[in-house]
Order: sequence, then C-alpha cells, then structure tokens
Amino acid sequence: MVHISTITSKYQVTIPLEIRQKKGLKVGDKVIFQYTEDGDILIRPIRKKTAKELAGSLYREDTPYIPIEEARRITQEELARRIDEEGKYFDENSGS
Repeated sequence: MVHISTITSKYQVTIPLEIRQKKGLKVGDKVIFQYTEDGDILIRPIRKKTAKELAGSLYREDTPYIPIEEARRITQEELARRIDEEGKYFDENSGS
C-alpha cells in the first residue's frame, strides 16, 4: 500500500485515513520520525502503555523492597539536601 501526502506551509503532513484506521491513531497521538541506515525515514506511533502493561516493569530481584513511607522520607531528605546545596550556591552568586 502506497499513499502520498503533501507537506503544508507549516511542514505538516496528513496521515492517510486507511493508515490511521489500521494503526488506531487518534488526534493528539505522538509519532516518532527516524532515519534508517539506508537514508529512508520511518514514521512510527509512540504507544502509551497502560498501568497494567507497566506493572512490574521496575521490579529487580537484587533491589530490596522499601515501604512507601521510607521511600518518601529518603526522597524528602535528598530533596532537602539538594535544595540546601543549590540555595547556598544561588545565595553566593545572586548578589542577594
């Protein structure tokens, strides 16, 4: 199947209806433009994964489980440390 589309003055192209339907593309979907080694250009949809599809994707056997309260505490302490370090830097260089 071959389709031809024209580049507009805003450098936009219309994805033909048959392709949109076949790939399930909707307004607001993202696509990626990619060069191949042959110099061709591929246009592929970027698929958003559902929470169900992402479930377990961050799991690693060698990483111990950390309760959410502990993870929040660690994150807040690290954030406070970074803000403190950056704050000192900004105070010294901002002239205030």
